[in-house]
Amino acid sequence: MASSLVAAYFLPLILFYIWAAKSQSSSTNAATSATDLPGCAASQQPRGLSFRDSSLGSDELKLLDFVLLATVDGRFHGLNRTTGRMLWSMDQPVGNSQEAGTNLKQLVSSEHAGLRKANDFFLDDLDDPASTETYIIEPQSGVIFVSPAGGKEEDPLQRLPFTTQQFVDMSPFRMDHRTFVGRKRTSVITLNLSSGELVEALEPEQQCREALVQIDRTEYRVSIFSPGQVTQNLTYASYGSRNIDKEMQDHWRRTPDNFYHQSTPDGTLLTFKTDEKEPFRTFITLKHPIVAVLDAVSIAERSDPLLLAQPKPALSDLYPSRLNELRELSKQDEITWVGRVGDSLYALSQTTFPLVIFSQLPRLPTEIPDMDDLGVGLKMGCTSLDCLTGPHRTEAATMS
Repeated sequence: MASSLVAAYFLPLILFYIWAAKSQSSSTNAATSATDLPGCAASQQPRGLSFRDSSLGSDELKLLDFVLLATVDGRFHGLNRTTGRMLWSMDQPVGNSQEAGTNLKQLVSSEHAGLRKANDFFLDDLDDPASTETYIIEPQSGVIFVSPAGGKEEDPLQRLPFTTQQFVDMSPFRMDHRTFVGRKRTSVITLNLSSGELVEALEPEQQCREALVQIDRTEYRVSIFSPGQVTQNLTYASYGSRNIDKEMQDHWRRTPDNFYHQSTPDGTLLTFKTDEKEPFRTFITLKHPIVAVLDAVSIAERSDPLLLAQPKPALSDLYPSRLNELRELSKQDEITWVGRVGDSLYALSQTTFPLVIFSQLPRLPTEIPDMDDLGVGLKMGCTSLDCLTGPHRTEAATMS
């Protein structure tokens, strides 16, 4: 049901991309002859665009012709940054990348005490309205959205003033009737960029190091308590550059080749080149939404490349021919898309995932019965995971 809703909202946009991709295919193929990231049998010098940027702490840098994607299910995918061609994917594993994909947990996991896996309803659900207050985390940013207790599907989501990371740092923290208790842990993932394989350990005699990168996976777990009970347990993980590279990440504000990659809620990834009159280039579609795009940069002073979260340009840079439409869209209510991975909900806001702004409001109605027939005298709020999926109006939560 959730996937059909996504397709209904984004079908017109995707059809436009297909037409645009076909019309540009000949020029794109001619302009993107760069080679893929080399494997161990190739030259030890990684292919890419050389550039200088003293703010990054080096005058000899190379932007590799590669982009690492992470989807909300926690898996990685390798993309040629200029052609938009998929190099490998943990959705289609080769070698031990199959085991790697299953070992990587989804980036958002939540125990929704007040929601069922299907649209089942029991009168006992009405005894405790607080049990239907639902907390939903946005991947990468850690922003928390709340579907209010007893809320209807047309009610806006409430955006809390603190992120998951901030709640963990302040733990235990009390806000209104809720208490937030959290913890975090960080692990390091070593990945072979050429094959998508996870590397448990590197033997000293292994010489092919240029295709190996390390990624920080920081996991946060927050338990939310209402008086006398645990309302929800939320687990959220983010991928990012290593702590030692944080200063470089802060200075990574634009890409040297002007290539950028943006995702839609249905798993479509669009490639843009912002120094061209018509920036849109190509698109691909994965099983789950892409929540992190990481550029690979080689530095002369280091043996291994590093990963930096790709900057996000303004929508006006991606769609210069649609400025009037973008101005009108900016006047509408703030939109957040709610999706489902496994038995957990996640959120994609238009602030963190700009293409969400093209979602259509109001939402399509879901098939939840009017409870007047049962003598309750009210319309029932959402009681299932799928009930909340789709685009929602969003507003800042008020604190009492």
